[in-house]
Amino acid sequence: MAPRKRPENQKTPEVVVRPKSKRNRSPRELEPEAKKLCVKGPGSSRRFDSGLWAGLASLRVPPLCSSIVRALHQHKLGTAAWPSLQQIGAGGSITGMKFNPLNTNQFFTSSMEGTTRLQDFKGNTLRVFASSDTCNVWFCSLDVSVKSRVVVTGDNVGHVILLNMDGRELWNLRMHKKKVTHVALNPCCDWLLATASVDQTVKIWDLRQVRGKSSFLHSLPHRHPVNAAHFSPDGAQLLTTDQKSEIRVYSACQWDCPPSLIPHPHRHFQHLTPIKASWHPRYNLIVVGRYPDPNFKSCSPHELRTIDVFDGSSGKIMYQLYDPESSGIMSLNEFNPMGDTLASVMGYHILVWSPEDAGTQK
Repeated sequence: MAPRKRPENQKTPEVVVRPKSKRNRSPRELEPEAKKLCVKGPGSSRRFDSGLWAGLASLRVPPLCSSIVRALHQHKLGTAAWPSLQQIGAGGSITGMKFNPLNTNQFFTSSMEGTTRLQDFKGNTLRVFASSDTCNVWFCSLDVSVKSRVVVTGDNVGHVILLNMDGRELWNLRMHKKKVTHVALNPCCDWLLATASVDQTVKIWDLRQVRGKSSFLHSLPHRHPVNAAHFSPDGAQLLTTDQKSEIRVYSACQWDCPPSLIPHPHRHFQHLTPIKASWHPRYNLIVVGRYPDPNFKSCSPHELRTIDVFDGSSGKIMYQLYDPESSGIMSLNEFNPMGDTLASVMGYHILVWSPEDAGTQK
């Protein structure tokens, strides 16, 4: 049975825009103003939590002098020690990071330096969990389970390594033919592992029964290489992002059923941080950055590089967030645990979005 696609004739979403001062805009920017801003939301047909959507509609980028940004700026420019991977050099990118659930003053990182390690905020390396000892192999992803006390990491040649919190290797297997772009443990059943790869597959594994590369529970083929596979906060769904124009939502109890497909432009570019869709921590919402593609079926003139918010059940796009003063591609978007603040990564910059009525950040 072919995967079912979302209908194309969906109502146009609302674009939530932070206005830019007219005196700072050129005539060229002002010309398509009406086309950019005259986009309306689903209106009275919405059957969702009105308070939730009201909160989303009021999301804005706080002023640069907000307490959050000021604190980060002062910490960055001050004399206090800032955590870093020492002596990595050019090309030594950090490819994954997780705070240590047992000690929030520590964090795990995977990197192109060829290690997966545990560090503290003084820059000290506390433990090296995996090391390739060669510049041709590096680690692309990691995840951590508190309950099972394990660390899992994947590399650029298809290997996945499982270790305990003491650093002892439990197994090291080649689970994919190519780079393992993402590994994720189910938050409710942490023996369930999802691995995504540029070999165009996502595989589901039972950590209690892994015996070799063919011991996966399910293999989920995709049309293009896959950037990420995220379990929903309740563990009941799996969200995957490919490298071109498709987001998929699988039901964790029915892997063999066709997934829900959400057409979305986020094509891969060599020097762009891979775009990865993620979940809201409390509601069935999906957030992902848009990279307008002229070849995408629904592409329109003057299309913006927005942050798109989808309903995870219907696949309908509900809102789009956009800041004219930061018009880059938002590759990574993550909500805080309460779900009322969104951090968006754009190159070297991070935008913090929060509701207008959340406080007095002036």
